[in-house]
Amino acid sequence: MATFPHDYKTPLPSCRILIDDQWYDCTSWRHKHPGGAELIDDFHNKDATDVFYAFHSKEAIDGLRNIKCSQADAADPVLAAVPQVNKDFRALRQQLERDGYFNRIWAIDAAYVLGTVFMYFLGGYLSYSHPLIATIIMGLAMEQCGWIGHDYGHGRGKVSKVLNYFCGCVLNGFSTEWWSHKHNTHHAFPNRIDMDVDIALQPILWLWAPKKSEDTPNRKFQHLYYLIAYSTLYASWRFQSIQFVLGSGNWLERVLIAIGYMYLATVNPIVSVGSIFFGGFLVAIIVTCNHQPEPMLQKNDRYDFVVDQFVTTRGVVCPDYLSGFTFGGMQYQLEHHIFPFMPKYYYPKMRPIVERFAKEHDLPFKLAGVAEIMVMNYHKMRDCALAPAINL
Repeated sequence: MATFPHDYKTPLPSCRILIDDQWYDCTSWRHKHPGGAELIDDFHNKDATDVFYAFHSKEAIDGLRNIKCSQADAADPVLAAVPQVNKDFRALRQQLERDGYFNRIWAIDAAYVLGTVFMYFLGGYLSYSHPLIATIIMGLAMEQCGWIGHDYGHGRGKVSKVLNYFCGCVLNGFSTEWWSHKHNTHHAFPNRIDMDVDIALQPILWLWAPKKSEDTPNRKFQHLYYLIAYSTLYASWRFQSIQFVLGSGNWLERVLIAIGYMYLATVNPIVSVGSIFFGGFLVAIIVTCNHQPEPMLQKNDRYDFVVDQFVTTRGVVCPDYLSGFTFGGMQYQLEHHIFPFMPKYYYPKMRPIVERFAKEHDLPFKLAGVAEIMVMNYHKMRDCALAPAINL
């Protein structure tokens, strides 16, 4: 399970990872890794090529030359074991980069950000005169701030970083450093038990049958209350963010988060609290349905960054503008998972490309309608509620 970077103590005396055809000695450098040393340790003596290029900017890629490395022998068992699907995926990613699909169109970004910020402060302005309307508007804005922060959290460059700070820390009260560590671990190991923190919801919710010694009485009722639990998502993330920044010593995030709470203190408290729960509910019902109904992987199951994304992810077909706006790009969850730093307005063009890649390599390509995937998520909750505990 991922640990806060500032709390992690490595159990490995040394660490090396394979990127392309080079073995990099990360023994000392891993402690300087912005995402924490734990994620580096997870790839000790393994091929980290695909996961590395998924998360790192050109500057970070160029920084590899500062790490001691050695050429992998042609007969190296790790290098020789790289499947053809991974080689083809790397070629596809490189082609998409050459075609400009990772370049931002700042006019689109500006319109999206400004519209969301307007909604956020409009909700605050109406909070005393029209509290119900204000709660809905502000909650929607918080949801959209979540999608914006998510997009720019993966983004590259200083502008993306500033917008991530503003939308993440100030408007939503989230530590961007905490979120990146948590979320990148999810991207690297989707639906992998004891590694993906996004599926570690127990004891409140269970996504698999637990051992009898770990079972809880509430599990049998989780399909009746899980939507209520979902509404606490943003409140939980805010609390975890405060825990994180108090331990990390990140004063910039402490100040930015405090500014956000100072603004919320000027808003009708019913609206402030209500919008956090409403926005959290909207995000939770969307981000859970793409993965939770899909297969769960054991920690020691064979790992393949590319294949695992297709196996554990399902996209959504949004039939209209309103559902597309609410999903905020997460209807293209698979496209996002394999190309996380691609701006989301390119995802509609990616869907047929990714579907073709899946067919060519005999990989699952799963889609569902909005209502269908919500029902699938309910069935997952019900099935896990009713499943007998494992007697171990």
